[in-house]
Amino acid sequence: MADPAQFTALFVKHERQLYGYIAAMLGHPAEAEDLLQETGKALWKKFEDYDPSLPFLPWAKKFARYEVLNYLGRQRTRRKYFSNEMIELIAEDWEIVEAQHDARILALESCVEELPENSRRLLNDRYRDANSLQDVAARMETTPNALYKTLQRVRKALRDCVNRRVAEGGA
Repeated sequence: MADPAQFTALFVKHERQLYGYIAAMLGHPAEAEDLLQETGKALWKKFEDYDPSLPFLPWAKKFARYEVLNYLGRQRTRRKYFSNEMIELIAEDWEIVEAQHDARILALESCVEELPENSRRLLNDRYRDANSLQDVAARMETTPNALYKTLQRVRKALRDCVNRRVAEGGA
């Protein structure tokens, strides 16, 4: 018997990535949402076959690709869509783009850890806690313009660090 809690946790964790994968092949957000739901249903039906020692997302993408191809086959007479060959190319490219994105995220996490404590605190205050520039500047007793310049320098340092780490091939 499949564990509904495990399935829900995995599906919710990867839902936006699956949506992006489907939307890239379709180009229609509303249809992508519908197919995400269909993919979820198909995944649940086959969840007993899922091997938890393997990553969930690649397994789920196989179902998503199948759902997209089936949907496009049904819709072929109504509208123009990408050919099946194009869908396959998009799916392959998506894997490459996603791997690059994952590498950049890992590099960013490492680079943030290397920042001085005051820079990390500033980033958290501004972005993680979603405070306005004006609010953060007031708390730090500085002007918004000065804070903006400081954030600009921190972001540039992070961008340079991430680019360097990715170019070196490590996080």
